[in-house]
Amino acid sequence: MASVRGRRPAVDLGQVTEWDAVVIRTDYSNDGVWQKVTADLRQPWGEGVESSWHVVEGAGWAGADADEVLAALPDHLPDLHDVVFLADVDTMYGEQNSLLAVSTDPGMRDEGHEIPGLGSTSRFRILPTAVAEMVGNLAIANMDYEDFSSSAHGDPQRIHRGFLAPE
Repeated sequence: MASVRGRRPAVDLGQVTEWDAVVIRTDYSNDGVWQKVTADLRQPWGEGVESSWHVVEGAGWAGADADEVLAALPDHLPDLHDVVFLADVDTMYGEQNSLLAVSTDPGMRDEGHEIPGLGSTSRFRILPTAVAEMVGNLAIANMDYEDFSSSAHGDPQRIHRGFLAPE
């Protein structure tokens, strides 16, 4: 049963910790790519550091945009997570199957800059293999959301590829 646009299912994140990436699947048109994305999400983000993620999916999320996802999330989520990730149509058919990283901070503002790597945005693309690195660094307060956003801003395709990714 499809939901009415603007009315999405409730999201139960009661078992989710700050170490879990929250991934909302909003496109169901390519199961083969989705399997590749989930395999990439399983990649550890450091020597012996496992990834952990929680997927929110179902027909009620089909076609949801970032604003609808943010509106459906529990009010306490920004206290636990700085970011959620959307597996959207661009994930299924776009550049390297990148996810959309979305800041959960309602006060986050886009800051443009002509010098690559100095601007930041509340939404940017991220490779699935870099998600665990981002979530882990945010969880230990080693880096801020803006560090990852600035990295994407500095990339020609506006994708954060990971700081630990091979050159």
